[in-house]
Amino acid sequence: MRTTNLFIVRGFVGQAPKAFNKSAKIHIATDRGWTDAKGERHEETDWVTVSVLNEKAAAWVIANVAKGDPVYAECRIADGSYKKDGETIYTTDIIANVFHKLDLGARDDAAA
Repeated sequence: MRTTNLFIVRGFVGQAPKAFNKSAKIHIATDRGWTDAKGERHEETDWVTVSVLNEKAAAWVIANVAKGDPVYAECRIADGSYKKDGETIYTTDIIANVFHKLDLGARDDAAA
């Protein structure tokens, strides 16, 4: 059996991407909506930080992606850890395998 570790993010860049060595980090806003038991509609924004580790792709992101841009990323989730002041700090990273800047143009589903 083949297994899959796939996380898809489609949203808007919240601030200019940041370069870290040969990688980039992008903060992406995604909207989440639901209707409560009273029938009232609610919406919240979730912020997802995506890392681009491929040096060439990271350079492209830094040069071409800006705050407010619509983007799409196919990612994997990776757990890690490091030591800080003798204590183990555990991390969960979202690492992009595919990253696209979207051109929503005047399409009918641009807000979807």
